[in-house]
Amino acid sequence: MIVSAVIVVLIVLVALFTLHLIRSHAADDKRLVFYKGRRTKAALVSRTDDKVVFSFDVPYKNTGSNEAIFLDAFVRVYLPDEQYDGALMRGRVNHPAAPRTDDYFEARLVPGGEASHLTVTLEVTPRNGRKTAAEALQGLPDVEIALYVERRGRMALFHNKENILIPREEMQALLQ
Repeated sequence: MIVSAVIVVLIVLVALFTLHLIRSHAADDKRLVFYKGRRTKAALVSRTDDKVVFSFDVPYKNTGSNEAIFLDAFVRVYLPDEQYDGALMRGRVNHPAAPRTDDYFEARLVPGGEASHLTVTLEVTPRNGRKTAAEALQGLPDVEIALYVERRGRMALFHNKENILIPREEMQALLQ
């Protein structure tokens, strides 16, 4: 009787310990934090009559102790024709450890405690009667973009969506 009671207690303790480990791993998944309020100001990358390219950095930190993975990241620009049809704005996102010039995001491991940033690059090209990219950029209103990051820690795949506002004045300052 005593032996079976001890075995039952040990089984319960093992089960509780296992549940604790699962819960702590799930909590670590939520510890990859983006600091969109501390993003850098937009900086001019290049400027021609056909295109203005600028970028900014969005810092993050893996505040957990476990490794996470950035599987994919992309930018969605919220600039419908009804708001402004004089420019086409496209974006991409990269990690500084794997910069690319295409629209591909290279997956990477994020060690526990790592603090770094993702770089968002935006291109503005003129359309619908705007002759130059600078002219198109001058007419832009405040633009909101969404930074989507697909990531995985120890548990299920999940996403971040960080909406970032780029004020009109910040974009126009690129032309100074």
